[in-house]
Amino acid sequence: MAQSRLAKIDTAQYDAHRFYYLDLIAHRDISNAIAERLNEVHQSPQVLVVDHNECILEASHMEISAKEIIDAIV
Repeated sequence: MAQSRLAKIDTAQYDAHRFYYLDLIAHRDISNAIAERLNEVHQSPQVLVVDHNECILEASHMEISAKEIIDAIV
């Protein structure tokens, strides 16, 4: 469900930004390192919007919204 919400974002129009999908099953170590570095509690599914090494938006599960992500990066 969360992934389908994110699919609504046309990332090509936000070429100044980079979008990443992290498979937590295959890369739990990376997920843990990101959570620790950003001082965020890990959840799954979860969206983190990071600007200059600071998390400016965190959302998980039903809170994940393409509109909020776009608003945070524009």
